[in-house]
Amino acid sequence: MSLSPRGELVFVVDVTSFTEKGFVGSTSYGGMRVDLEFDDGDDGVYLTAEMAKRIGAKKGTAISVVVEDDRPQIANAKLTSVGRKLRVSDPKVYYAVGREGGAVIRIRKT
Repeated sequence: MSLSPRGELVFVVDVTSFTEKGFVGSTSYGGMRVDLEFDDGDDGVYLTAEMAKRIGAKKGTAISVVVEDDRPQIANAKLTSVGRKLRVSDPKVYYAVGREGGAVIRIRKT
């Protein structure tokens, strides 16, 4: 994970396991391994308090999630929760990351 000058979070995600409703991707944040959950619901984005602060977002803020691949996918969502869980619940993102088995994800406040 890195923070660009524009205030976005950048994650390099590899799908590591499957859950009942989606899958988990591993990435790193602050030098530590973290799990990022994905599902095809439409529940929005969940970030840790530190991540939300870094991009200047709070609960209810409009967020964009960009999945970089051959054809970049952009999903617009809301920051649903600020807490300990890291999750992206969006069909576009879910299928784009799942199709490739991983991706570069950019999350920013819109």
